[in-house]
Amino acid sequence: MTRRFFLLLSLCLGLAACDSSDTAPLPLNLYECDAGEAAVRHLISSLPELNPGVAKSYSIVLGEINRDGMTPASDAFTQRFADLKLKFINAQNLKDIEPNHTIADPETRLPAFVLQLRKLQPASASTWEAEAGWSYKKEFARLKLSLEVKDGKTSVVKAEKLEGSS
Repeated sequence: MTRRFFLLLSLCLGLAACDSSDTAPLPLNLYECDAGEAAVRHLISSLPELNPGVAKSYSIVLGEINRDGMTPASDAFTQRFADLKLKFINAQNLKDIEPNHTIADPETRLPAFVLQLRKLQPASASTWEAEAGWSYKKEFARLKLSLEVKDGKTSVVKAEKLEGSS
């Protein structure tokens, strides 16, 4: 009886580990796709004009940001935004500038926009759900995005602000 119980328990745990739920976010290396690009482009287009006239730098981060660090987007993914003519910096090169712990461009020592593609997951064969955010000095916002693939082009069809200072 005990052996059957452990066999049944191990089968259940095995099936739980193989969960193919569509609600799980993609592995971070798969965020660098057309849907991820569309989400980041939308995020950039919705940034407020903070510190007008001051040069800006941008950095893209994938997944969670925590005390252990962050996962910078690859240089290849960042190159997808070259047409925007913005200065992008790899997130691993950003500096923490005292006394206010401002995240800054190491070259200019000016604050940088940190663009975060926090979550990305397919909702169906032609739709995606994403959570993205940005921060600049002490300003920030987090958005929930719905994306749709239509005629081979991925675009944001709905954006909802979840929280933020701006």
